Amino acid sequence: MQDYSVFEQKLGYVFKDKSLLETAFTHTTYVFEHGGGHFESNQRLEFIGDAVIDLVVGEKLYALAPREGEGYLSKMRAISVCEQSFAEVARSLGMGDYLLLGKGEAQSGGADKDSTLADCFEAVIAAVYFDGGFEVARDCILNNLSGTINKAVNGEIFLDYKSRLLELAQMRQDRHVIRFAVTDERGPAHQREFEVEVYCDDEPLARATGHSKKDAEQKAARLATSVYENRFPHKNL
Repeated sequence: MQDYSVFEQKLGYVFKDKSLLETAFTHTTYVFEHGGGHFESNQRLEFIGDAVIDLVVGEKLYALAPREGEGYLSKMRAISVCEQSFAEVARSLGMGDYLLLGKGEAQSGGADKDSTLADCFEAVIAAVYFDGGFEVARDCILNNLSGTINKAVNGEIFLDYKSRLLELAQMRQDRHVIRFAVTDERGPAHQREFEVEVYCDDEPLARATGHSKKDAEQKAARLATSVYENRFPHKNL
Protein backbone atom coordinates (compact mmCIF):
# COMPACT_ATOMS: atom_id res chain seq x y z
CA MET A 1 0.00 0.00 0.00
CA GLN A 2 1.19 3.51 -0.84
CA ASP A 3 2.30 6.04 1.75
CA TYR A 4 -0.53 8.57 1.90
CA SER A 5 0.90 10.74 4.67
CA VAL A 6 1.69 13.75 2.43
CA PHE A 7 -1.77 13.62 0.89
CA GLU A 8 -3.44 13.28 4.29
CA GLN A 9 -1.53 16.35 5.47
CA LYS A 10 -2.83 18.37 2.50
CA LEU A 11 -6.35 17.03 2.96
CA GLY A 12 -6.32 17.76 6.68
CA TYR A 13 -7.42 14.31 7.76
CA VAL A 14 -5.52 11.16 8.76
CA PHE A 15 -7.33 7.92 7.97
CA LYS A 16 -7.73 5.15 10.49
CA ASP A 17 -8.56 2.66 7.73
CA LYS A 18 -6.06 3.23 4.90
CA SER A 19 -7.77 0.64 2.72
CA LEU A 20 -10.66 3.10 2.21
CA LEU A 21 -8.20 5.59 0.80
CA GLU A 22 -6.64 2.96 -1.46
CA THR A 23 -10.08 2.11 -2.85
CA ALA A 24 -10.80 5.81 -3.42
CA PHE A 25 -7.72 6.02 -5.64
CA THR A 26 -8.41 2.81 -7.59
CA HIS A 27 -9.71 3.37 -11.13
CA THR A 28 -11.89 0.80 -12.91
CA THR A 29 -9.17 0.20 -15.52
CA TYR A 30 -6.75 -0.91 -12.79
CA VAL A 31 -9.25 -3.42 -11.41
CA PHE A 32 -9.96 -4.73 -14.92
CA GLU A 33 -6.27 -5.29 -15.66
CA HIS A 34 -5.70 -7.06 -12.34
CA GLY A 35 -8.71 -9.35 -12.70
CA GLY A 36 -10.47 -7.96 -9.65
CA GLY A 37 -8.56 -9.79 -6.95
CA HIS A 38 -8.72 -7.88 -3.68
CA PHE A 39 -9.07 -4.60 -5.57
CA GLU A 40 -12.34 -2.67 -5.76
CA SER A 41 -12.73 0.42 -7.95
CA ASN A 42 -13.78 3.78 -6.55
CA GLN A 43 -17.16 3.82 -8.34
CA ARG A 44 -19.23 2.83 -5.31
CA LEU A 45 -17.48 5.44 -3.18
CA GLU A 46 -18.15 8.07 -5.87
CA PHE A 47 -21.87 7.40 -5.47
CA ILE A 48 -21.77 8.18 -1.75
CA GLY A 49 -19.35 11.07 -2.12
CA ASP A 50 -21.60 12.76 -4.66
CA ALA A 51 -24.55 12.59 -2.25
CA VAL A 52 -22.57 13.86 0.75
CA ILE A 53 -21.10 16.77 -1.22
CA ASP A 54 -24.52 17.75 -2.58
CA LEU A 55 -25.95 17.86 0.95
CA VAL A 56 -23.07 19.86 2.44
CA VAL A 57 -22.90 22.38 -0.42
CA GLY A 58 -26.69 22.71 -0.43
CA GLU A 59 -26.67 23.40 3.31
CA LYS A 60 -23.94 26.03 2.86
CA LEU A 61 -25.82 27.78 0.06
CA TYR A 62 -29.02 27.68 2.13
CA ALA A 63 -27.20 29.65 4.83
CA LEU A 64 -25.45 32.04 2.43
CA ALA A 65 -28.59 32.98 0.48
CA PRO A 66 -31.53 33.00 2.93
CA ARG A 67 -33.80 34.97 0.59
CA GLU A 68 -33.23 32.92 -2.56
CA GLY A 69 -35.56 30.22 -3.85
CA GLU A 70 -35.02 26.59 -4.79
CA GLY A 71 -34.21 27.40 -8.42
CA TYR A 72 -31.36 29.74 -7.51
CA LEU A 73 -29.97 27.35 -4.91
CA SER A 74 -30.03 24.46 -7.39
CA LYS A 75 -28.22 26.52 -10.00
CA MET A 76 -25.53 27.66 -7.56
CA ARG A 77 -25.02 24.11 -6.36
CA ALA A 78 -24.69 22.84 -9.93
CA ILE A 79 -21.96 25.42 -10.55
CA SER A 80 -20.17 24.65 -7.29
CA VAL A 81 -20.12 20.87 -7.65
CA CYS A 82 -19.24 20.65 -11.34
CA GLU A 83 -16.50 18.41 -12.72
CA GLN A 84 -14.12 21.32 -13.26
CA SER A 85 -14.38 22.48 -9.64
CA PHE A 86 -13.66 19.01 -8.30
CA ALA A 87 -10.78 18.48 -10.72
CA GLU A 88 -9.14 21.76 -9.65
CA VAL A 89 -9.34 20.73 -5.99
CA ALA A 90 -7.97 17.28 -6.82
CA ARG A 91 -4.98 18.83 -8.62
CA SER A 92 -4.29 21.16 -5.68
CA LEU A 93 -4.21 18.10 -3.41
CA GLY A 94 -1.95 16.16 -5.80
CA MET A 95 -4.46 13.32 -6.21
CA GLY A 96 -3.16 12.37 -9.63
CA ASP A 97 0.06 11.12 -8.05
CA TYR A 98 -1.81 8.44 -6.08
CA LEU A 99 -4.24 7.15 -8.70
CA LEU A 100 -4.07 3.46 -9.57
CA LEU A 101 -4.76 3.28 -13.30
CA GLY A 102 -4.62 0.64 -15.99
CA LYS A 103 -1.56 0.90 -18.23
CA GLY A 104 -3.51 2.26 -21.20
CA GLU A 105 -5.31 4.84 -19.10
CA ALA A 106 -2.06 5.95 -17.48
CA GLN A 107 -0.31 6.29 -20.84
CA SER A 108 -3.16 8.41 -22.23
CA GLY A 109 -2.78 10.94 -19.41
CA GLY A 110 -5.58 9.60 -17.23
CA ALA A 111 -3.97 10.91 -14.04
CA ASP A 112 -4.70 14.47 -15.16
CA LYS A 113 -8.12 14.05 -16.80
CA ASP A 114 -10.81 16.24 -15.28
CA SER A 115 -13.36 13.42 -15.17
CA THR A 116 -10.98 10.97 -13.48
CA LEU A 117 -9.80 13.51 -10.91
CA ALA A 118 -13.35 14.69 -10.17
CA ASP A 119 -14.51 11.11 -9.60
CA CYS A 120 -11.53 10.50 -7.33
CA PHE A 121 -12.33 13.60 -5.26
CA GLU A 122 -15.89 12.35 -4.72
CA ALA A 123 -14.55 8.95 -3.73
CA VAL A 124 -12.08 10.45 -1.25
CA ILE A 125 -14.87 12.45 0.39
CA ALA A 126 -16.89 9.24 0.76
CA ALA A 127 -13.84 7.57 2.28
CA VAL A 128 -13.56 10.41 4.81
CA TYR A 129 -17.28 10.06 5.57
CA PHE A 130 -17.02 6.32 6.24
CA ASP A 131 -13.79 6.65 8.22
CA GLY A 132 -14.50 9.75 10.28
CA GLY A 133 -18.22 10.51 10.09
CA PHE A 134 -20.36 13.24 8.58
CA GLU A 135 -19.01 16.22 10.52
CA VAL A 136 -15.42 15.42 9.52
CA ALA A 137 -16.48 14.99 5.89
CA ARG A 138 -18.40 18.26 6.07
CA ASP A 139 -15.34 20.14 7.30
CA CYS A 140 -13.21 18.54 4.59
CA ILE A 141 -15.67 19.54 1.85
CA LEU A 142 -15.99 23.14 3.03
CA ASN A 143 -12.24 23.51 3.49
CA ASN A 144 -11.81 22.64 -0.18
CA LEU A 145 -14.93 24.07 -1.82
CA SER A 146 -15.86 27.22 0.13
CA GLY A 147 -13.90 29.42 -2.27
CA THR A 148 -15.74 27.94 -5.25
CA ILE A 149 -19.11 28.31 -3.52
CA ASN A 150 -18.45 31.97 -2.74
CA LYS A 151 -17.36 32.65 -6.33
CA ALA A 152 -20.55 31.04 -7.63
CA VAL A 153 -22.73 33.17 -5.35
CA ASN A 154 -20.80 36.31 -6.33
CA GLY A 155 -21.30 35.57 -10.04
CA GLU A 156 -17.61 34.98 -10.71
CA ILE A 157 -18.02 31.53 -12.27
CA PHE A 158 -20.60 30.24 -14.69
CA LEU A 159 -22.24 26.92 -15.56
CA ASP A 160 -22.55 27.72 -19.27
CA TYR A 161 -19.23 29.21 -20.37
CA LYS A 162 -20.08 28.89 -24.07
CA SER A 163 -23.12 31.15 -23.75
CA ARG A 164 -21.12 33.54 -21.58
CA LEU A 165 -18.37 33.83 -24.21
CA LEU A 166 -20.87 34.39 -27.04
CA GLU A 167 -22.62 37.02 -24.93
CA LEU A 168 -19.36 38.87 -24.26
CA ALA A 169 -18.51 38.88 -27.97
CA GLN A 170 -21.87 40.38 -28.87
CA MET A 171 -21.45 43.11 -26.25
CA ARG A 172 -18.25 44.39 -27.83
CA GLN A 173 -18.56 47.23 -30.36
CA ASP A 174 -16.86 45.15 -33.06
CA ARG A 175 -19.21 42.19 -32.40
CA HIS A 176 -16.60 39.52 -32.83
CA VAL A 177 -17.55 36.19 -34.36
CA ILE A 178 -16.92 33.24 -32.03
CA ARG A 179 -16.56 29.82 -33.63
CA PHE A 180 -16.08 26.35 -32.14
CA ALA A 181 -14.43 23.57 -34.16
CA VAL A 182 -13.75 19.91 -33.38
CA THR A 183 -10.06 19.49 -34.23
CA ASP A 184 -9.60 15.87 -33.17
CA GLU A 185 -11.61 12.82 -32.15
CA ARG A 186 -9.94 9.76 -30.67
CA GLY A 187 -10.32 6.72 -28.46
CA PRO A 188 -12.65 3.68 -28.49
CA ALA A 189 -16.41 4.16 -28.81
CA HIS A 190 -17.04 3.65 -25.09
CA GLN A 191 -14.34 6.16 -24.11
CA ARG A 192 -14.37 8.73 -26.92
CA GLU A 193 -12.39 11.93 -26.47
CA PHE A 194 -13.00 15.13 -28.42
CA GLU A 195 -10.67 18.10 -28.90
CA VAL A 196 -12.31 21.46 -29.55
CA GLU A 197 -10.71 24.79 -30.45
CA VAL A 198 -12.34 28.20 -30.04
CA TYR A 199 -11.74 30.97 -32.55
CA CYS A 200 -12.47 34.69 -32.45
CA ASP A 201 -12.66 36.10 -35.99
CA ASP A 202 -10.57 33.09 -37.12
CA GLU A 203 -7.91 33.76 -34.47
CA PRO A 204 -7.48 30.85 -32.01
CA LEU A 205 -8.29 31.59 -28.37
CA ALA A 206 -8.06 28.21 -26.62
CA ARG A 207 -8.50 24.47 -26.98
CA ALA A 208 -9.62 21.68 -24.66
CA THR A 209 -10.62 18.03 -24.63
CA GLY A 210 -13.66 16.26 -23.20
CA HIS A 211 -15.59 13.01 -23.34
CA SER A 212 -18.33 14.69 -25.41
CA LYS A 213 -18.38 17.61 -27.84
CA LYS A 214 -20.45 19.62 -25.38
CA ASP A 215 -18.04 18.95 -22.54
CA ALA A 216 -15.03 19.90 -24.69
CA GLU A 217 -16.78 23.08 -25.88
CA GLN A 218 -17.57 24.17 -22.33
CA LYS A 219 -14.00 23.57 -21.17
CA ALA A 220 -12.57 25.39 -24.19
CA ALA A 221 -15.02 28.27 -23.71
CA ARG A 222 -13.99 28.58 -20.07
CA LEU A 223 -10.34 28.98 -21.06
CA ALA A 224 -11.20 31.22 -24.02
CA THR A 225 -13.29 33.59 -21.89
CA SER A 226 -10.25 34.62 -19.86
CA VAL A 227 -8.12 35.02 -23.00
CA TYR A 228 -10.86 37.01 -24.72
CA GLU A 229 -11.37 39.42 -21.83
CA ASN A 230 -7.63 40.09 -21.63
CA ARG A 231 -7.37 40.64 -25.39
CA PHE A 232 -10.50 42.79 -25.58
CA PRO A 233 -10.88 44.52 -22.17
CA HIS A 234 -14.11 46.05 -20.93
CA LYS A 235 -13.14 49.57 -22.00
CA ASN A 236 -14.04 48.47 -25.53
CA LEU A 237 -17.67 47.99 -24.57
